[in-house]
Amino acid sequence: MLETFPSPIPHTSRRRRLEPHGERVIHGAGQDPEAFKQYFECIGEHKPELFMTYTTLKADMPTYFQRLKQELDAYLPFALVPQIGLHFAGDALDPDPEPHYEQQVADGQLDAQIRGFCEGLRLLERPAYVRIGFEFNGPWNGYEPKAYKAAWIRVVNAFREHHLDNVAAVWCYFPLPGSREHEQGIDRDYLAYYPGDDYVDWWSIDLFSTEEFSRDNTLAFMKDAEERGFPVMIGESTPRWVGGVEGGEETWKKWFVPYFSFIRTQPSVKAFCYISWNWAKYPVWSDWGDARIWVNSVILDHYRQELAHPLYHHTTR
Repeated sequence: MLETFPSPIPHTSRRRRLEPHGERVIHGAGQDPEAFKQYFECIGEHKPELFMTYTTLKADMPTYFQRLKQELDAYLPFALVPQIGLHFAGDALDPDPEPHYEQQVADGQLDAQIRGFCEGLRLLERPAYVRIGFEFNGPWNGYEPKAYKAAWIRVVNAFREHHLDNVAAVWCYFPLPGSREHEQGIDRDYLAYYPGDDYVDWWSIDLFSTEEFSRDNTLAFMKDAEERGFPVMIGESTPRWVGGVEGGEETWKKWFVPYFSFIRTQPSVKAFCYISWNWAKYPVWSDWGDARIWVNSVILDHYRQELAHPLYHHTTR
């Protein structure tokens, strides 16, 4: 039987850019076109609105955005909205990844690429969420706080100069274990990377392991977002280290129940993006397991039932 989740807690802060009306949580998935397609086809009537995608300022912007527009338009009349992860560093799947370059962005060396990015966003002719330099505190990125903040502000100022009023700037954090303040339970190291309320539309957090749902820094981050009046997007999420969806009911109770409980009991959560991937096929993530929800009928049935709750906002024709 499907677990009974707590009722959503009301959210009282004013709406931010692209924040849904009422007590709704936008449904998203990814994280590549094929994975999204399989998810979209298996999920039933409650289709995801957010389409996860990634790029870097050093990519060929016209090519990237032309391809992205084709991918999004292929789902018409369903209206998809891109959730773009904008790297300031190389991709984990690249055998020779680009070193982090947030200082170059801050210094204006990539202003032409930023203009190309803005022109591409306009080409899409739809809203977009951009997680600028996502997982800013992750050691795998290596971002320096001062340069990161300056780079962020430079990108957001470009959004404004191009009048991209339907593009939300999403500030994305990863709750690392064992930071210097962790023992006191008041881990707010993320604020060193914060560009300021005037330059941010959404806060965001990436969640993979079950312990991250209740980690001190996770809860501190969520509390700060609520107090400042920002909606929170779960920018990336997947059941890591629980044996994959093959575990069926056990995996559902071990990971999905606390995951959806987190969404329902954290009043600032206004969007979630689920990564429906077989992580085990990639050497860098070989011990994460298979997160494709259609692989196990028990998981898929429970998942569909959860998404039928009126809390969730799905795409429309």
